[in-house]
Amino acid sequence: MAKPVVEADPIVRVSDLSLSYPAHAGGREFEAVEGVSFDLARGGVMALLGESGSGKSTLARFLAGRGSDAGDRSARIRLTGGAASVMDVSLRRLGRRAGARLTAYVGHLGQDAGATLTPELNVGDLLLEPIVERSKHFDREALGERIAEMMDIVALPLAKLQEYPYELSKGQRQRVAVMRALMLDPALLIADEPTLGVDANNRPKIVDLLRWYRERTAATMLLISHDIGMLEALVENVLVMQHGRTVGHGDINEIFRHADHGYVQLLAQALRATAYDEIAEE
Repeated sequence: MAKPVVEADPIVRVSDLSLSYPAHAGGREFEAVEGVSFDLARGGVMALLGESGSGKSTLARFLAGRGSDAGDRSARIRLTGGAASVMDVSLRRLGRRAGARLTAYVGHLGQDAGATLTPELNVGDLLLEPIVERSKHFDREALGERIAEMMDIVALPLAKLQEYPYELSKGQRQRVAVMRALMLDPALLIADEPTLGVDANNRPKIVDLLRWYRERTAATMLLISHDIGMLEALVENVLVMQHGRTVGHGDINEIFRHADHGYVQLLAQALRATAYDEIAEE
């Protein structure tokens, strides 16, 4: 069984990749991603951009090693063409044990993760859970200091550690979910809209947290985000998707400055127009 190679470079390698969802309720198999290729260098930060239904969340979940996690069989992702590897581990027919080994090194923040926090656990237990599941032996004092530092960065009082998800606002739950995705010190973080539901004043604090984490660990990041502040602060390269295909790929400044695909031009205009005026519930 291939072991994840944390020093692999590129850390993510995707070649002519196609991904599908199984036929469901008498319908046909649905191809969500078609013929996508890119490499993500170790230590790099790439953004996946595209309209709703473009395949970016499917691609992110698959690369995070969570393609077959869904309880509903119709939501499980199948590799139907090409190849993909993360940390030199092939994602074709990734078994349960190999998947568990890989996901120890890959942090994943799913779409609207703040809404799926376990309601029976308080914030402190939610943050500790990923570590306790993997090891009973850890330095509680050092961990406590790290949690306190993260709470400070995202402007959550330490008293919130005793509160439960239902006692938090939508934006506070999302900030907890982002912290939770970092608890195992992932070498690769794949995050789907990390600032979703966070108000404009607190969105930059999540950017600060991700920047702090990257400076501390030199982690690689694959981000889905339409938050112009996050893109400008963190991202080097972008992959733009439409209808499951790549319509733009390259340096973030170059691709928007010299966009030669109509959709990429529209996306660039929309990002500039909506910078920081998205209305979100705090």
